[in-house]
Amino acid sequence: MFDKEDLEGPRIDRRTATKLLAAGGLSGLAGCGGGSGSSGSGGETSSDDSSGDSESSGDSSSASGSSGGSIAAGWNIDEIEYLDPHYIDKGQEIYVSSNIYSGLVKIGSDGAIVGDLANDWTLPDSSTYVFDLKEGATFHNGDPLDAPAVKASFERLMSLDDSPHLGKVSSVDSITAEDETTLRISLSETVGPFISFLTRGPGRAGTIVHAPSATENPDEYNRMPVGSGAFELTERESGEYLQLEAHDGYFGTDEEGNALPYLDSVRIDLIPEPSTMWTAMRGEEIQYSNSIPPQNAGQAESMSSLDVVGSNPGAWFCIAPLCNDPAEVEWQQYASGAGEPTDKWSDEDLPTTDVQVRQAISMAIDREALIERAFFGYAEPAHSVFNPAIAWLYEEEPEPGQYYDPEAAEQLLDDAGYTGEPRMSLSLLGTPSDERRMTVVQEMLSQVGIEVELNVQQESAYWDNLYRYENELVMYDGFVDIDPWMTLWKQLKTPVESGSAGAWQANLYHNPDFDEVLEQDYGTSDMDARSELLRQAEEHFLEDAAWAMTTFPLIPKASVSNLTGVGNQAGLSNFHTAQLE
Repeated sequence: MFDKEDLEGPRIDRRTATKLLAAGGLSGLAGCGGGSGSSGSGGETSSDDSSGDSESSGDSSSASGSSGGSIAAGWNIDEIEYLDPHYIDKGQEIYVSSNIYSGLVKIGSDGAIVGDLANDWTLPDSSTYVFDLKEGATFHNGDPLDAPAVKASFERLMSLDDSPHLGKVSSVDSITAEDETTLRISLSETVGPFISFLTRGPGRAGTIVHAPSATENPDEYNRMPVGSGAFELTERESGEYLQLEAHDGYFGTDEEGNALPYLDSVRIDLIPEPSTMWTAMRGEEIQYSNSIPPQNAGQAESMSSLDVVGSNPGAWFCIAPLCNDPAEVEWQQYASGAGEPTDKWSDEDLPTTDVQVRQAISMAIDREALIERAFFGYAEPAHSVFNPAIAWLYEEEPEPGQYYDPEAAEQLLDDAGYTGEPRMSLSLLGTPSDERRMTVVQEMLSQVGIEVELNVQQESAYWDNLYRYENELVMYDGFVDIDPWMTLWKQLKTPVESGSAGAWQANLYHNPDFDEVLEQDYGTSDMDARSELLRQAEEHFLEDAAWAMTTFPLIPKASVSNLTGVGNQAGLSNFHTAQLE
């Protein structure tokens, strides 16, 4: 159990922060990636924060206090749907929002939780947080960013029945602005990971919105938000780019007290095609990419004009099989899905509802070969659901686990009654970023008699297709998940009518025993007890083959060699201390 002293500011050390983020299921990119997020292979190379008070680069070659210049950065997505943090649930959106907004706290360069707007915080008791805020901070429109404004941001989230982050503030009993720089949050019960919900970007509950604007015109706010971060969104063209300009009133400083950000502006170009991204990066049409194709990373590393930079691990890739016919599930609040689920399975066989078929699919995947052929070595094999960032649960070769065994896969398919040629035909949904590994998976499944048709969709169309549940198989992923709460609770638990459970259900998985264990896990911050409960959940996951885990990717980011100081902690791309030499 956490002692309240462990949770007080101005800095929560990396070890405790990891446990907190673990207990909360949070990370920089705890939303779904849809095949296009960014993890990394080399650890952090720089940061927008190494202390509670200042924004500083972890790259010793960069010079504090330099300023000026503009860059273009590539985001491998075709559309940014949400910029309102109370609705953001995808990694690419978090990457942008972390530059536009502030939080009460944030994740520092070494994984510690440190102050953002908060100078410090204390816990008079285990369910009360008192924050001391910086003076003189402002929103992009000049309005004061003070304790009443933060209170209004929280209250706005608490009023949103359709927010996927509502569950993070369900324990809040009262919020009081005691004066302009003192904010008190009282919880109805002790919630160990609560401080991790308040991180800028990843936590989203503590990412501060300008409540009057967000309430008055939520659609316009989602398109052109008023934040208080290092950069202000000044222009955007749907499906093409977003223009960020330096916020002159930003409260952040570097270690020497110099105002941040250094750059004058950042243009974010939306480049969903991996080959187009690499061409733009190689030709220096852009100066930064949040993801380059693994097959090009080696070439980039050999070029004097480019650097390959990494970010924290924690991403996972899987194949999500459709476990139930949507027409037969009783809960209609599944996933974010605004669209109508398909009724096609009332007339067609849905083989993936058979657990033996799902197990066979998992056994047909040669993960080592997939890494070499589709990731060019930039990945680790995934044999279970807990990725390397969840160090307290991760095992390199877990037992039980999901392993390559084509003979056993064929026997399972025989036992399930699928003995024809082909045994079955399935559709596999993914995005352009997934296409190379989709092709490899297609070939592997064909070896056990499963014919696979590839359905490659741009990201915005991918999500619409996913939540109609028309594809038996989906390439699915998460980014920098450093706790099972996000991976399991948000992605696989049976959804509830209100709250965050099952908010991103991709494949209609349902197991009451699994749900019960997760509910017990959610109610405790004792790490030993959590470990025991989550091992039980893992057993259900593996027995049901809820997903066929494939890899823990190490997706490289790239920059021109004279751009330094981009913060990649927790998988983010923060430009607070970025500078052109």
